[in-house]
Amino acid sequence: MSRPASRFTNNSVLLFMLMAFSGSASAQDFAWESRTPMPAARWGSGTFVTNGLAFVVGGRSNGIDYPQMWAYDPIANSWQQMADFPGTPRRLATVFAANGKGYYGLGINSTSNYLSDFWEYDPIANSWTQRASFPAGPRYNTWQFVLNGIGYVGNGINTVASGPFLSDAYMYNPATNMWTSATPIPDQGRHGSIGFAMNGKGYVVCGRENSLTFVQDIWAFDPGSSSWSAMASFPGAGRSSPLAFVYYNDAVVGCGRDASINHYDAWLYRPTTNSWSSIPPYPGYTAMAGASFSIGNRAFGGLGWDLSTDLSHADLWELVKPGNVSVEENKITSLVWAQPNPADDDGFLLSSGLASTMQVEVFTADGRFIDQWGQLGAKHIRTDRLAAGCYLIKWQGAESTARSS
Repeated sequence: MSRPASRFTNNSVLLFMLMAFSGSASAQDFAWESRTPMPAARWGSGTFVTNGLAFVVGGRSNGIDYPQMWAYDPIANSWQQMADFPGTPRRLATVFAANGKGYYGLGINSTSNYLSDFWEYDPIANSWTQRASFPAGPRYNTWQFVLNGIGYVGNGINTVASGPFLSDAYMYNPATNMWTSATPIPDQGRHGSIGFAMNGKGYVVCGRENSLTFVQDIWAFDPGSSSWSAMASFPGAGRSSPLAFVYYNDAVVGCGRDASINHYDAWLYRPTTNSWSSIPPYPGYTAMAGASFSIGNRAFGGLGWDLSTDLSHADLWELVKPGNVSVEENKITSLVWAQPNPADDDGFLLSSGLASTMQVEVFTADGRFIDQWGQLGAKHIRTDRLAAGCYLIKWQGAESTARSS
């Protein structure tokens, strides 16, 4: 698969001054920045991330369910249309990425038929293959997350909007193409919840239960014990179809809708303290049943549906921390170096005397994440996708973490 065309130019000259990282931003240091809208407005699309790209597939606009899929490149800030989904067009489907491939299925179509078929997308071949259908029958509006290469799917709805809603859960193993029963959330059925995984656990938050209550609870799943634990409740109003993404080692949840209004608030969940804090509200249209995803340490939300106007949207926003990077000189920089310095369009060699392996991240001078690589002790770094200027380079080896700029 070819990547979308890059916005960065060749013949770049980059300066690297070796420095170390210190300091961190508080929750109130967050901001939203507008990014290139998707070429088509959608709500109820499925979104998965693999190979450094976010794929947005299916969804609905103007009363029509579509099969198109688009890939977003965060480095180029551009979209490219990919292979159409070959199954029945649908919305509110189940979607996740595992082991370098995307998985998409279930959902509801334009004639209100509920679906159970399941498909695999290969981003290298840019092609789809049908896989084993979901074993518990058709449904839509499930939650899902991935742990250790296994997809977890649960709850949802297979009847009218007033329920009853489903309360089961299943695991999908891409290696064997098999579904097996999983431990369900220990409460009544629900739909419209959103799931995400971080720090080795899966999380499910919000949704609408059989009582028709829009809930604020959050549940954490431990795959080691195959058990759920109730965590500190979401502090905003109960809602369904919110956005959620992982940002560094925390999670952000916001937007969505209850029975009467769209929500725009956004909240940061910190699993290390099991606590929530408010961050600036989402500035876009609605993002209800929209797209939300993380690529590396970058996080995005957008698209969505305004139920009151029946309008779907294409806008995209990135959550950033403008004060993310502060630097000071550190003696450790004598053990890490970039050659040549300045670098040109041939790139540079990043070397380290610290460890045999390194993780390298590139930031703009104001701290916005650009790209990352997993590296060996010495590695040639491309610069043809970086505009001329000063950049911060963070490297993390076995013994320490430092930054250069």
